Amino acid sequence: MKDRIMVIFTGGTIGSRVNGNVIDVHQDTPYELLKQYSQLEGSRPFEMDTLQPLQVLSENMTPDNWLELLTALEQMDRAPYAGIIITHGSDTVPYTAAMLSYTASHYGLPIVLVASNQPLGHPRSNGLRNFAAAVDFIADADIPGVFVSFENELGDHAIYLGTRMTEALPFNDQFDSPYGVPFGKMVDGIFVPDEHEIQPEVAGLRAARAPAADLQRIRFSTNILYIRPFPGLNYSLYDFRSVKPDAVLHGVYHSATASSFASERYSSSIIGFASYCREHGVPLYVAPAKKEGSALYRSADEFMRAGILGLPRIGMEAALVKLMLAYGGYDTAEERAAFLGRNIFYEHHEGGSW
Repeated sequence: MKDRIMVIFTGGTIGSRVNGNVIDVHQDTPYELLKQYSQLEGSRPFEMDTLQPLQVLSENMTPDNWLELLTALEQMDRAPYAGIIITHGSDTVPYTAAMLSYTASHYGLPIVLVASNQPLGHPRSNGLRNFAAAVDFIADADIPGVFVSFENELGDHAIYLGTRMTEALPFNDQFDSPYGVPFGKMVDGIFVPDEHEIQPEVAGLRAARAPAADLQRIRFSTNILYIRPFPGLNYSLYDFRSVKPDAVLHGVYHSATASSFASERYSSSIIGFASYCREHGVPLYVAPAKKEGSALYRSADEFMRAGILGLPRIGMEAALVKLMLAYGGYDTAEERAAFLGRNIFYEHHEGGSW
């Protein structure tokens, strides 16, 4: 086992301080994390090298920041390191984790993102524990790929696959994953993988993988329109005559449905919206779509027959980032379809009812 870890600071709550009633990133706070870890009982004797390519609250993270982070990863000499830890804000960590899963999971070493529910000085902060669990994961599991370390409400130090993590919920700051099961958890410094049927085998993660795309052609479209269904959604509010999106990603309810019923009062049918998208040459995707051959509610069956493009068995966060890559880096519909159909880092889970 190599004795060095690269720690890359990007800002976020874990790199913030409280000044009055305002939380904001602070230049010295990232290194306070390393100081606290060095004083932690049971800390691992790794040598910690550091980089800080950016310093932002994660709600302000942009695709340009993603490219800055990728450039730093590409330019560093990764050979001496047992793993890389990236500190990040909790608001958008699932999106950055998905982005890195598509662009950096082929590096051959563990890349673990860590966030914090509160600034490090707060008594309820889990930032130091999340960091310590990330170090333990690198030391014990030594599994290449992209992961997120975050303690859940039960006190479990969960390890999530980078493409299988939802946004945190308001009020309790908790993340989730498909079927409610993370990839595994750290128990007394030992990685315990979850045995759910959707989980990839560790041997598969250890296998070498080719880069999904060359860094020179990695671009992210910011012209993806994301729509979430809700009762009374009025599609006539979306007007493509002045600004036309590259594509639309439409979410579904938990049963893989959205309204296909057109009323006189509301233009609330996704089928009618699909026709509008076709008229303007805008591809319409839904996610997560059920796997082929699954039983569907009538509404879902109707809109899938209307030519809407389904992205099966993939979370919204991972689907959105993948669409941003597909429409930012590829010029033809065939290239985009091939990219979207590839299972780059387990974003399309196998097994389960979906």
